[in-house]
Amino acid sequence: MIDWGWSPETADPVTFRDTVVSQLTEPCPWHTSNTRTSGPHSSGELVVQPRGSQVLLRARMAKASDWELGTQLASRLHHVLGKVREGELALLEDAPAGYRSWLIASTPDPAQAWLDHELTDIILNQGRSAMPRELLENLPAGLLAPSTGPQPESAACNVCSFSAAHGGMLCACGHDWSCHPGNVTEGEPCSHCACPSMQHV
Repeated sequence: MIDWGWSPETADPVTFRDTVVSQLTEPCPWHTSNTRTSGPHSSGELVVQPRGSQVLLRARMAKASDWELGTQLASRLHHVLGKVREGELALLEDAPAGYRSWLIASTPDPAQAWLDHELTDIILNQGRSAMPRELLENLPAGLLAPSTGPQPESAACNVCSFSAAHGGMLCACGHDWSCHPGNVTEGEPCSHCACPSMQHV
């Protein structure tokens, strides 16, 4: 099981997210020549460059304590990608009803918006849901109308956009607090940008 990371010099978080998805069908980097790697293959850590890309990924063998989380994340990811193969309607049907209505009313491509939301939660936030599913299932009707307020240029996911439109708690970087999933005592790096810690404004 691989614990993926990335080099900020070669990939922003969204590029990292999408590259990890593309690696799901690739062989293990310790047992393939399909990727360029640096570092001894006998070690538990490698730097991987997927062929045809300028992205550098850091790969390390996952610790046993992370196996259960890794299995859960892999299961969620395969479920979401299975819905993608079924088509946009199946993908949207998987979204909580209230949030689905908001996506349809507020975004030009609601199916893609839901996919971006799920991939961000699974890969960048390590399975942490930015908003409880119960809340997304039963959004108040007043929030379903499209917002006429300005959106921050830095809004990187639908949680950030929703939060900005309806007075949620945003960091100084413009992203929702829940997209800073790190440990508070160690700083909370943003899932979408280089902001190192949540700063409420």
